Amino acid sequence: MWQSGRVADGDEWSESTVVTTHGSGTDPFDQPRAARRAASFGGGPSVGETVRDFVRRYGWRAYALPILLIVTVVALMTARDAPSKRDTANAAGVESPGAGTRASAAPQQSTAPVAPETIPLKSDTSSTGAYTDALKVGQLPAGAPYTARGTDTYRQLAGHTKVFGASGRLFRYDIEVENGVTGVDLAQFAKVVDTTLEDPRSWSGHGVRVQRVSSGPIDFHVSLTSTMTVRKYCGYDIPVETSCYARAGTSGLPVNRVVLNIARWVRGAAPYVGDLTAYRVYMVNHEDGHAMGHQHAHQCLPGGLAPVMMQQTFGLKSAVTGKNCGANPWPYPPGAQGAPGAEQPDTDRNNEYYIGD
Repeated sequence: MWQSGRVADGDEWSESTVVTTHGSGTDPFDQPRAARRAASFGGGPSVGETVRDFVRRYGWRAYALPILLIVTVVALMTARDAPSKRDTANAAGVESPGAGTRASAAPQQSTAPVAPETIPLKSDTSSTGAYTDALKVGQLPAGAPYTARGTDTYRQLAGHTKVFGASGRLFRYDIEVENGVTGVDLAQFAKVVDTTLEDPRSWSGHGVRVQRVSSGPIDFHVSLTSTMTVRKYCGYDIPVETSCYARAGTSGLPVNRVVLNIARWVRGAAPYVGDLTAYRVYMVNHEDGHAMGHQHAHQCLPGGLAPVMMQQTFGLKSAVTGKNCGANPWPYPPGAQGAPGAEQPDTDRNNEYYIGD
């Protein structure tokens, strides 16, 4: 704001400038102004005279001051109206650290689980023990309701088959359902398990033999299980519905158990949308494959099909080429070369949890 008795010296404003410039401090414009004041209405200077005196006295500065004032006002109004970074974050639903708020969580790890060579239990925890977000492709499709919680006790479905397969180790299994599970045709469930394992495209006839029994020694149970009980045996660090193979001793299990998730049995998975029957065959072959000693596979078979030991529920992408394999529920699909596929422990770079989306 302009004050009388001040002039500019360069970019600095100083009270001593008047003394330095005019020596005596006498204003050479005092006399003309006094005469004009005497002649004007009321004895004071008119607005026009005041402006002209101001311009004559301060020259170009008289024009610069109003411009600077306008620019300052506009800048202040803009700064007041512009949203801050914190305001923008809050508007987007993002919590910002500060007074009265919680700091956001630390960045989450994205490393994959490393499966032990024996594949005792598929883990949903990363190698660092940190939580990892689920893949979108692994989310459960929409569909019919299913049992969320059973009793964590099982009943056997009676049944017996002959031995299938000509040679190799004999695996004896029975079929169970968790008590409390409803809404599933159990006779159909048992039939799918039996016909899958008896099929020449499955494991029998390729170095192993299989037989369903209701008594005597049992190598593993094949059990239809509620989602909450599945989490006890399979884990749920990654919030995706899974099935798994749990070895004896896992959470107190006395016998090896193939844990088939009822949510997946009822709803399937994204890579098999439209073919629930094929996905059920895949579930049986994949988890029973673990029970027979097989590890995961992470690249397509030579003809382009996914190996049955690929985690197809979470994606079909080859860890080698990055291209999607064709969905395939069988260990030995007809005409496929290289079946059942190269199997390796899971690593940070090949696990379908992280490359399948």
